[in-house]
Amino acid sequence: MLACAAMASSTASAQPRPNAPRGPAAQARPLTLREATQLLQSANNDEVLQGIDALTRIGSADVVPPLVELVHRGVSDEVLETVVTKLGIIGQPAAIDELSALLRHRRGTVRRAAVEALGQIRDPRTRALVESGLRDSDATVRGAAATALGAMNSRASVELLQRAFERNVPEAAEAIGRLGDQAAATRLLEAVGHAQLSVLLPGFRRFLDRRDVADPVKFMIVEQLESRSPTMQVKRFLQDWLDHLPPALRTPSRQRAELAVRQIREDAPATPAPSAAPAGGAR
Repeated sequence: MLACAAMASSTASAQPRPNAPRGPAAQARPLTLREATQLLQSANNDEVLQGIDALTRIGSADVVPPLVELVHRGVSDEVLETVVTKLGIIGQPAAIDELSALLRHRRGTVRRAAVEALGQIRDPRTRALVESGLRDSDATVRGAAATALGAMNSRASVELLQRAFERNVPEAAEAIGRLGDQAAATRLLEAVGHAQLSVLLPGFRRFLDRRDVADPVKFMIVEQLESRSPTMQVKRFLQDWLDHLPPALRTPSRQRAELAVRQIREDAPATPAPSAAPAGGAR
């Protein structure tokens, strides 16, 4: 009888409690700020990364000091780049000073991550810091800076982006297309035949897709692309833009693109041969 009672007790304890959480609710609760910060002290890299992730989920300004302290203690390359990336995701202005200092780090991957992180923080100080990345010695950092300025909607940076593009920062073309006006579009068109079309076309697509760009500017872009580079690459580019327009939208720029698609012959060259471009970043 005692055995039966023990078995019954064991069976009962194995059954889930009526109010016990199940499914996703059964997962571990989120760590507190204190618990996550304590994990940063661990000698186990996985636990340190777990603490970084937990602080990122908390996301308040209070999480920035322990992350900065972790960087100052000296960490592996993997952990450092993770912290920098997470500071961007957290997006707290309290991280700006540390990220600004990391723009001078000896490794380009860290400088690139710092530029990208600064681009995600909404604060008046970040524009100039991201712009400084256009002068970096590392091409990937310059490209990240150009992309970040476009994503930040930094219209005040257009002139600097134009100079960066002319000094072989190809990512600046798309940023110019996101931010520039008619004069910027005209200046970008001047690069057709000198720069790779694959670099220029993302910028022109940004111009064509924008609602704040007047149709005559789009008409000019289409017309100049066809006249300067009547290639299959331009034909495919214009056809793709047409395919994504609302069917009911009938504008002069659309009609001009349809005409260009018809006029560019199927036996046209695939791509033009660009001339050499200067190296370097914005000055």
